[in-house]
Amino acid sequence: MTIRLPAAILLLVAVIAAGAWLGWRRASDAPDLSRWDAEVGAAAREFGLDADLLRGLMAAESGGDPEAVSHAGAVGLLQLMPATAEAEAQRLRIGDYAEARLTEGALNVRLGASYLARMLKRFDGEVPFALAAYNAGPSRVLRWREAAPDVSAREVIEREGFEETRRHLARTLRFRAAYAKRSRGSP
Repeated sequence: MTIRLPAAILLLVAVIAAGAWLGWRRASDAPDLSRWDAEVGAAAREFGLDADLLRGLMAAESGGDPEAVSHAGAVGLLQLMPATAEAEAQRLRIGDYAEARLTEGALNVRLGASYLARMLKRFDGEVPFALAAYNAGPSRVLRWREAAPDVSAREVIEREGFEETRRHLARTLRFRAAYAKRSRGSP
């Protein structure tokens, strides 16, 4: 016996499957990163960052998996490219740095927080620009900003940024809001 599903149901199933494959999450589905609270807190204090922003970035980048490796070769909790991590380690004078250590949570969070703080400084505290630079590189963000000087940072990324960068920005900010809500004790 053959059961035929209406096209709308098949489309709905396909969208849900695609969302699962792409890792879509609602803000309320922000991963539990409490195991990294000490590392996030220490790095946020050291680099003057909002801890919820750092958590949001971690959730968007790796979902809290210290062993995560992207298709581009980014590694760890904050998905650092090895060259970026090495440059940050040199800036921070970490003498025992080695690429193999990028899966160490505390080191990865410290290096990623350092880089995020530098991007925030470079882009005058504009979080959307800093997050876009974290994802796509600062030189691209500078070009995007020059191409759309008449709109807000968020609108620049929406107008000029790569699709992946737009999704990354939206995911990170959505997770940040979820963690901030949890920090305030809101349901």
